[in-house]
Amino acid sequence: MRFNKIHLSSLLLLSLSFLAYSASEQWQQLHPMPTHRSEMAAAYLDGKIYAPGGLGGQRQFEVYDATTDSWEQLAPLPAPRHHLMATAHQGKIYVFGGGDPDWSPMATAWVYDPPNNRWRTLTPLPEPRYAGGAVSMGDFIYVVGGKGPSGRLLRYDPQRDVWTFLKAMKQRREHIRSVVFKDKIAAIGGRYQGVGELRSVEIYDPATDTWQEGPPLNTARGGHGAAVHQGKIYVFGGEVIMTGRTTLSNSEILGNLSGKWQPGPPLPMALHGMPAISTGSHLYILGGSEQAAASINRGRVYRLLETPGPPPALSFGSFLTILDKTTS
Repeated sequence: MRFNKIHLSSLLLLSLSFLAYSASEQWQQLHPMPTHRSEMAAAYLDGKIYAPGGLGGQRQFEVYDATTDSWEQLAPLPAPRHHLMATAHQGKIYVFGGGDPDWSPMATAWVYDPPNNRWRTLTPLPEPRYAGGAVSMGDFIYVVGGKGPSGRLLRYDPQRDVWTFLKAMKQRREHIRSVVFKDKIAAIGGRYQGVGELRSVEIYDPATDTWQEGPPLNTARGGHGAAVHQGKIYVFGGEVIMTGRTTLSNSEILGNLSGKWQPGPPLPMALHGMPAISTGSHLYILGGSEQAAASINRGRVYRLLETPGPPPALSFGSFLTILDKTTS
């Protein structure tokens, strides 16, 4: 077996291609948001992504049509909000809590009716919250975590317009993302005063009103994006502000609640405060801020072009096979 510099250089490049994603090749930039915002919510309904509130446009409410790659301005929020929680449920968009312009957590609850382009006020949350998550599951909506008086899970019954306190997470957390995955609710990462950014993940079982520890993230983060896409949980970006000032571009993928997080396709740029939304066929990232602990807002919209798993491992046997081919 003969070695030369050209062959070894080629082998090195080939090996590196197995270990890294190319962000520019993985993401497609689409029509930007009309209003550049961060720390807003987003919800997907009937082929459209609804984006209410956020820093940079606290009363803005805009909708993105994934079919036509276009944005439309809708009726503004009843009051300015940032770090709010939103989800789609039975044909409507529900928006909860958030911070007011003075950064006080609010308990407001609103529902938006798309055909009428109209907001309606609901029974307020039992306590004010911001920077938590909202998810729809079965007949109910759940508000998970966030900054407020307690860390208890909140359940909303849209049919009765009634709230119920449920069990609190083991670790209080805000600036989290929550998703429904395999009939359970996952509260992912976040941060808490005195603790810092979190790697921990907690899993809620609505059948038993219990929380269990889930697989920890590889990177502690808050203010990230997360979505369930094609049977896996994707987590993107975020920030670290309690042990430095860092905005993240890396991502992680989880396929099973008993598994481990694997590296995913990095964002085209480091971002925090941006929602991730899956339409079923594609995964989108909206807006966000490029500077940690600041609202240097971006209005860019990115779509993941494909959904790769982790980079394939280059085993020692494969290494020798490639080496033999490139040096013989």
